[in-house]
Amino acid sequence: MIIFVFSACSDDDGPVLDVVPKIELLGISSDTIVEFEDVLVISIQYSDGDGDIGFEDPDINSIFVRDARLEDYDGFYIGPVAPPDQEIPVTGTLNIEFPALFLFGTGATENTRFYVYLVDRAGNESNEVITQTVTIIRE
Repeated sequence: MIIFVFSACSDDDGPVLDVVPKIELLGISSDTIVEFEDVLVISIQYSDGDGDIGFEDPDINSIFVRDARLEDYDGFYIGPVAPPDQEIPVTGTLNIEFPALFLFGTGATENTRFYVYLVDRAGNESNEVITQTVTIIRE
């Protein structure tokens, strides 16, 4: 289960933002995680010039995350961060929570990184951010 916590605000008087979303890695909660016990939180900041991040349809994914130990990205739903019928610049933060990371092999530890990007309603892909190495340990 992954939990998202986000905040957004319009930036009416600020600098002009590109309509292609941009994300920045703010950090991770810890670089060492005990499997099945600790929660990893990846915090990103986003900006989008027309505010079209997130979908009303919960079956459409907006954010994509890949554990470096795997080949494929997992997509996750984000609701609209601005009214869908308005084009307003937005900036905000998004916390992505991974409550149950685990080791794939039989060793005592595994190292991984997480790759994250957003797709807006127009289909524009943000840049991709990569976390620092996260060590998952078995206790």
